[in-house]
Amino acid sequence: MSAPKQVKPAEPGKKTSEVLSQTGDERTVKMDLQDAKCHWNNEEFSQGARIDAAGKCYECSFGRWLPVED
Repeated sequence: MSAPKQVKPAEPGKKTSEVLSQTGDERTVKMDLQDAKCHWNNEEFSQGARIDAAGKCYECSFGRWLPVED
């Protein structure tokens, strides 16, 4: 897998998908979200894309960002 794309921290007023915490955010995923895109500062990312924002790595999963541990 390629290295995560370096991005700036999320900016208020720009479209950024929800970021889930590492624990306690178990949710039911609807199948219509299976191809949902993630956004970060108005930039669109596909399912499975990884970003690095201020040293924190996230992966796009069903339209939400999940923290990724190294």
